Amino acid sequence: MFGRTSKRRRRTRPFNAMAAIGTAAHNGFERWSGVGVFLEPWLGRRRTNIVWSVLLPFWFYRALAGDRRDEPLLAFNAGAAIAGALVHFGDWPWSLRLGVFPWLEEAEGLPPEQLPAYNTILWGWLLGGVGSVVAETRREDLKFAAAGVATAPLLLLSARHHFKWAREQAERDPSSWSPALLTPR
Repeated sequence: MFGRTSKRRRRTRPFNAMAAIGTAAHNGFERWSGVGVFLEPWLGRRRTNIVWSVLLPFWFYRALAGDRRDEPLLAFNAGAAIAGALVHFGDWPWSLRLGVFPWLEEAEGLPPEQLPAYNTILWGWLLGGVGSVVAETRREDLKFAAAGVATAPLLLLSARHHFKWAREQAERDPSSWSPALLTPR
């Protein structure tokens, strides 16, 4: 197992912290690109910014300084990070790089010049989640990681809804959204 322990049973989980950073990078990149982020269709932009600005730093902190009671939630988060990254490869066209690695050719209404950075973020996010499950998750907490991975179908439905919603928003207010959302898919 990775990390260090102390008398208070605190343990660092660098891969889990990487999954938290991957989630933040994914959300930040999508916000910066003008395609919106997860939960935005339901909560709106301001509330979604607040939710992610609170949850992601908390997750990162607990991954680095958490104790044993945090492990089920961190295992779930690692599984959800895996699901979140994989959903993108399940819903968008991709090809293989180096004969092994899926690489998105199109996604989220992003222009082609942004896809290399986006793919890199997705791979870091996925590796953080997988690394956390493999190297940092206790055997008795694997069920929580599996529950996180099992969110993939819901995340896929949400992503499809989000993309349709984002296109509608771009039609209403093009200056606040990525122009690539207006090109037919």
